[in-house]
Amino acid sequence: MKRNLLTCFMLAFFLIASSAVAQERTISGKVTGADDGLPLPGVTILIKGTGTGQSTDMDGNYTISAESGSTLVFSFLGYVTQEVVINNQTVLNIALQPDVQSLGEVVVTGYGESTKRSYTGTAATVKKEDIEAKNFSNVSQALAGEVSGVTVINTSGQPGTTSTIRIRGYGSVNGNRNPLYVVDGVPFSGSINSINPADIESTTVLKDATSTALYGARGANGVILITTKSGKANESNIELDIKTGINDQMLPRTDVLTSPEEYIGLTWESLYNRGVATGEADPVAFANSTLF
Repeated sequence: MKRNLLTCFMLAFFLIASSAVAQERTISGKVTGADDGLPLPGVTILIKGTGTGQSTDMDGNYTISAESGSTLVFSFLGYVTQEVVINNQTVLNIALQPDVQSLGEVVVTGYGESTKRSYTGTAATVKKEDIEAKNFSNVSQALAGEVSGVTVINTSGQPGTTSTIRIRGYGSVNGNRNPLYVVDGVPFSGSINSINPADIESTTVLKDATSTALYGARGANGVILITTKSGKANESNIELDIKTGINDQMLPRTDVLTSPEEYIGLTWESLYNRGVATGEADPVAFANSTLF
């Protein structure tokens, strides 16, 4: 009888201990980007194998209840999904690595974003590497030969002249045919020459009716989205850009006259030779009288 009571007591003890181990604990922390250290709002946090989850607030903070031994899955658009096993910690800060491949499949247009597969419009992006490889004076010349359906017309060779851009031909006979420029999400109505080409991160060209749905009648002739470079936290660099040129005349120069005296002497000699050729009685007197 005593042995049975001892066995029951030990069994109850192990059940209580196991339930204590499997009890839920509250985990809190902050999710940031590993590239810039900035907080990531809207990160999805799920307990693997369940439908329970939370999302980070505007400051990247989160709080979730999970059992010890469960796995938390952190996922966010443009970043690599990360899984972390919960042990005894109550504070868990996560730094998500950017997913370059996923970023390349996202198309940002106007007021939203979508994947290339689901995007029904026609958009072409010119990266900063392609822009930096060219030598030009303004943004309009940077698009020459980069995007199909975009015609860049140089109306003048004068320095500082803006090229004429036509997207998929001429949309009007007498009306405005210029595309809409949007710089960092804001329609730009100033001179395109005021934008430094070295400050451009990327350029996206919207070429079809999708631009009209986003920007109304102003986007009827196409839209050129310009994204400028921005600073990054915890990262400093110095960029030096040097452009040099060499002019060299490959053909030999022709000998020219260097003084008025040399010109007068050769002119007198030619007049003298003319007097001899024409049979003048005194070629010297003919040259003197004709020269002066």
